Amino acid sequence: MCNYPLAMAAFTAIFSTLACASDPPAIVPWTPPPVDSAAPAGSPVAVHGQLKVVGTQLLDQAGAPVQLKGVSGTRFDWESRPFAQSKQGLTFMRDNWNLSVIRAAIPTTNTATIPAQLDEIVQNAIDLGVYVLVDWHTEDAVDQQDQAVAFFTAMAEKYGAYPNVIWEPYNEPARQTWAQIKAYHEAVVAAIRAVDPDNLIVLGTPNWSNYVDQAAADPVLGTNLLYTLHFYSCTHTQWLRDRGNTAIAAGLALFVTEFGATYSDGGLVSNNHNYVCEDEANLWFTWMAQNNISGVAWKLDQCTDSSCILTSDAPVNGPWPDNMLSTDVGGAVSGAGIQGGHGLFVVNWIRE
Repeated sequence: MCNYPLAMAAFTAIFSTLACASDPPAIVPWTPPPVDSAAPAGSPVAVHGQLKVVGTQLLDQAGAPVQLKGVSGTRFDWESRPFAQSKQGLTFMRDNWNLSVIRAAIPTTNTATIPAQLDEIVQNAIDLGVYVLVDWHTEDAVDQQDQAVAFFTAMAEKYGAYPNVIWEPYNEPARQTWAQIKAYHEAVVAAIRAVDPDNLIVLGTPNWSNYVDQAAADPVLGTNLLYTLHFYSCTHTQWLRDRGNTAIAAGLALFVTEFGATYSDGGLVSNNHNYVCEDEANLWFTWMAQNNISGVAWKLDQCTDSSCILTSDAPVNGPWPDNMLSTDVGGAVSGAGIQGGHGLFVVNWIRE
């Protein structure tokens, strides 16, 4: 209770009366809620929050190592049906497969506007608390630099505040030197970082994202950068893991944004490559676990390729129980593996 002497100056009395007319509660400084507060409880983003790269390791917001596991949609202009755009399907994969990341593969032939399919996948991931890779899915991004800068600037302005989003500016460089690829990355990274200072960016590497050792010899400067390593276990064996080891020893953080337990063509029947090489894939999975490397399997679609995860009777919106996942058919063993599809095999890895 305020009690002021009558002898005080009029101004002081008036001021004090106004100031003490009531006794307000103590003022508690306002703290903004965490960025991932909207993620559903128990979801991957609610658990891990804003990711970061420290040395060769991917860490979560608490500083704990995190290994993301998930699947990639096929390119929007290649897909048989819109499985990757299904919110019900993503919910099923999160809750039944333990999926923590989905990849949106964008055709780069017409990106004057952000594809509606991409908005669907990204917004579904935000709503469900799943991480999402935004993949510029081409072998020729060096020739599309202005287009890519404009695209990723617009995407960063739209989604850069969400910890869910991971940028992948170059899927698989095929015919360019690392010097050319690096210059492209520097331009796109600068554009993203002008808007989004902290979300992960995964950088494609030479020869279909195989030669991470070349990138390690002259890395892009910046924070929260990882480098892309792709493998298909019927084609890529210890020699490629050795390149990965060289890159890690040089200080690079790696992310397997695409892999298959198949041949590198995705397991085309027309090439007599419809095989699954589980033994070699398990060596890759062990190596990834030892080095805390995240991975995304190609591809969430239904087709005759051995890399298609779903069978022909899988509905667009799920559910996708195990009998709707492609699997080996116990056929003749080739020099590489067993005939069939890798769906159940990779989903069981995601569940681990």
